[in-house]
Amino acid sequence: MSDTPYPEAPLPASAGNGQAASAGNGQAAPATLAPPSGGSALLEAHAPLGRLISVSGAQAVVQIGQEQGGPEIPQIGALVRMRTALSTVFGIVSRQNIPSPSQDGAGMEMRLMEIDLIGESIARPGGGKISFQRGISFHPALGDAVFAASPDDLKAIYAQPDSPCVQIGTICQDQTLPAYVTVDELLGKHFAILGNTGSGKSCAVAMILRAILSKNACGHIVLLDVHNEYSQSFRDRAEILHTGNLDLPYWLLNFEEMREIVVGADTRGKEEDAAILKDAILQAKLKGTDATERAAYATADTPIPYRLSDVVREIDDALGKLEKATDHVPFLRLKERLSLLQSDTRYAFMFPGVTVRDSMAAILSRMFRVPVDGKPITILDLSGVPSEIMNVVISLLCRLTFDFALWSERAIPILLVCEEAQRYMGADTTQGFESTKRALSKIAKEGRKYGVSLGLVSQRPADLSVEILSQCNTIFAMRMSNRKDQDFVRATLSESTIGLIDVLPTLRTGEAVAVGEGMPIPARIMFDLMPEDAQPHSGTAAFSSAWQANDKDQDFVAKVVERWRRQER
Repeated sequence: MSDTPYPEAPLPASAGNGQAASAGNGQAAPATLAPPSGGSALLEAHAPLGRLISVSGAQAVVQIGQEQGGPEIPQIGALVRMRTALSTVFGIVSRQNIPSPSQDGAGMEMRLMEIDLIGESIARPGGGKISFQRGISFHPALGDAVFAASPDDLKAIYAQPDSPCVQIGTICQDQTLPAYVTVDELLGKHFAILGNTGSGKSCAVAMILRAILSKNACGHIVLLDVHNEYSQSFRDRAEILHTGNLDLPYWLLNFEEMREIVVGADTRGKEEDAAILKDAILQAKLKGTDATERAAYATADTPIPYRLSDVVREIDDALGKLEKATDHVPFLRLKERLSLLQSDTRYAFMFPGVTVRDSMAAILSRMFRVPVDGKPITILDLSGVPSEIMNVVISLLCRLTFDFALWSERAIPILLVCEEAQRYMGADTTQGFESTKRALSKIAKEGRKYGVSLGLVSQRPADLSVEILSQCNTIFAMRMSNRKDQDFVRATLSESTIGLIDVLPTLRTGEAVAVGEGMPIPARIMFDLMPEDAQPHSGTAAFSSAWQANDKDQDFVAKVVERWRRQER
């Protein structure tokens, strides 16, 4: 990069004790900032924006200068810089205002600019060039001049990190600069993509995953696709599973999940049903040639194949020992429910025919892409799963992901991406099956230790469990118009980036405020566009064009009815 000097006083060759402060993510940008030096000609070309009148923690306030023909005032989200005796401090413009009363002591209108401090450049030991790093070790003082960041500043600050990274878009302040995410920080500490419908979330998800896989061809990604949006975004690079080819047998369920399906969510007065079912399942698992060996470790939660016919037989045996006919009700109720599950074709992927085989290794190999075989991502199309068991299926998938990572001892790191996360990990404990939330909470809190990464995607962040979202250390906040959602996201961010949230209602489609460990520094970015034929099926119906033609007839409706009845999409 250019060695253009700064207009301020020269920076000493060595800062303090000669040690640079630790960066927030432990990485320094590889590009460097040239050591500042004097220069009156440049002083005129780079006039200060104003001077500091307040410094507090991670924030500062600048009184903007009143000179005629002075520098252009930066936009919200733009970078500015300040000089200290030992460093150059950088900040992001978060707010501008004219306070009341509107005049200062000299009768001039007072204009203020609020800045979130994000990082600094400090001379390396022994002198030489200077690199940018997150965090502030030397704060600017009151009265210090504030300057707009130069193009060279931007190049150095947004330079490609040393650690493994991928480009996902461009920096809005200068769209010639690429926006990078560091892969290990992004995945190792979880991430979330949040924004209203139509803000570009689905395209952002596909863009990030495609970028990561472009440099990591042997990845292991599981995407929970609730609306069947992503099939065309990955095509022949994805293993696409749906209710027509999904093999997720009932014996993989733990007892809480099986109870939810068979006994139901309303457990009042159903404790007896659950106790009968639990005992029958355990006894069914202990049948077979290796029953003695199984008895040493089998529980109602152990994923061991068993036959539902054996469960029914155990229920019948217990029923035959009863003396009072009035005690028969819970036994008969369980038998009826099991019979309905086996006969309903909507549940065929979970309750198949009479044949039972131990296919657990094959199921996990296919789901987690072991071996990869050119398809590093599994898209689980859940659009055909009956709504009454959707949460149970998601609970099972999340639990299998965590348990596989646990027992494989981190040999195969896995990324689990949860679309429409607010549907099954809501903050309201009365809305659904709590086991799903517990499974995801376990991944959020402990997944990093075992090589499980969590990616959350939601259009209503305020409805998410704060306990889970708070574990996401990188957030891509897209357009949000709802004040409740904005406040919720603001509460999850660090103090130094809160000001950026104020711009969320004004973001364009495909634009995001990206903050956290996966970003070199907080930034307002524009995601790269994907080819039209690779974009997710998430667009809004084109009413104005569809309503111009009258080309559908009763035969079309008859075909819809046939697909409806057969549950074929």
